[in-house]
Amino acid sequence: MSKVLLIVSLIFFVQPGPGAKHQDDAIEVITKSIEAGNTKEISKYLNSSVILSILEDENVYSKTQSEMILRNFFLKYPPIQVKLKHTGSSPEGMQYAICSYRTSSSSYRLFFYMKQSGSSTLINELRVESEK
Repeated sequence: MSKVLLIVSLIFFVQPGPGAKHQDDAIEVITKSIEAGNTKEISKYLNSSVILSILEDENVYSKTQSEMILRNFFLKYPPIQVKLKHTGSSPEGMQYAICSYRTSSSSYRLFFYMKQSGSSTLINELRVESEK
């Protein structure tokens, strides 16, 4: 009986928190939206201010400005393939995703960092770096 109780207890303690599934879904939607170059869908997940670092140009932008900058990036560097490489979380509750972003002429590494804000999971930071 004690073994059964131990196993049941472990199952409940090892399960991800209630927001984990929602955050995983958000990461998947955002990754697919990046591959489609769909800034309208991505903007649904942008916080009111976002740290954007696009190829060495870093600043804090509003949600609207961030959407425009991302749209310009996708027009200049249209994605051919975007692959989700890794996801994780920090002790502070931030979720992150690392993707490879390939165009017809170059490859980039794309990172985005998200945090639960009320019932929503929002992007606080997005970075695009050239792959060396």
